[in-house]
Amino acid sequence: MSRAHGLAALAAGAASLVLGAGALALAAAPSPTTGTTGAPGPAAAVAPSAAPSAATAASAAPAVTREGFAPSLATGAEGATAGRTPVPVGVSVPRIGVASGLLPLGIAADGALQVPDLGDAQSAGWLTTSAVPGRPGPSVIAGHVDSRSGPAVFFRLHELEAGDQVDVQLDDGTTVTYAVDDVVRVSKDDFPTQEVYGPRPGPVLRLVTCGGAFDRATGHYEDNVIVFASLR
Repeated sequence: MSRAHGLAALAAGAASLVLGAGALALAAAPSPTTGTTGAPGPAAAVAPSAAPSAATAASAAPAVTREGFAPSLATGAEGATAGRTPVPVGVSVPRIGVASGLLPLGIAADGALQVPDLGDAQSAGWLTTSAVPGRPGPSVIAGHVDSRSGPAVFFRLHELEAGDQVDVQLDDGTTVTYAVDDVVRVSKDDFPTQEVYGPRPGPVLRLVTCGGAFDRATGHYEDNVIVFASLR
C-alpha cells in the first residue's frame, strides 16, 4: 500500500496492538476490513520493557509482553500553560456514527497498554501518556472493533476517508477538531510504532483498532486499522 507516511521504512520499530475480543460466539460476524468471517480476539503486543511516566514517555528496548495494546512512544503535550491541563472526555466521528466517552488507558508495569474490559467495548480510550488533543504531539485513541455481543465502538473505523471530521471533546468544554489524512491497514507484525506514537512538532491524532482476517488458530485478528488525522 502506497502512502505518504512511509510505513515500510518503519518495519524495524514495529509493535502490535490488540483490540479484538476473543469471542467465538461471533464466528459468523464479518471482518470489518475484509468481509471474511471470524471472531474477534487479542494478540500478543511487542512493547518496551519499561512503561513511560505520565510526564514523559520512555523509549526502551522492545520486549514481548502480555496481551494488550502497543505501548506509547509519544512525548506527550509540550508547551502546556500553567494551571490545570484539560483532559479529553469524548470523541465523535460523524461519518461512522461514533459518539463515545473516553476511558483513560494507562500502561501496565510490564509495558503493555491496558485493554478496556469487554463490558466497555462501546467506549474508546485515550492513552494518557500521549498528547492532550490540541497540544503538540500525537494523541492516541484506541477502541475495540467488536465484542462477544457484536460490533464495538470502532467497528466501522476502516470506512473513514481523507477529509472526514473527528471531534475530541475536552473536560474544559472545548472541542478539538481534526481532519482525516489517511487510513491504513497494516499487519500487526509491521505495526508502525514510531509513526503512531513518535513525537511530532504539531498536534496530530491517531485512532487505532483491529482489522483484517481473523486467525482461528491463534484467536487474534492479523492486522490493525490506523487513522492518521491532523488539526482542521
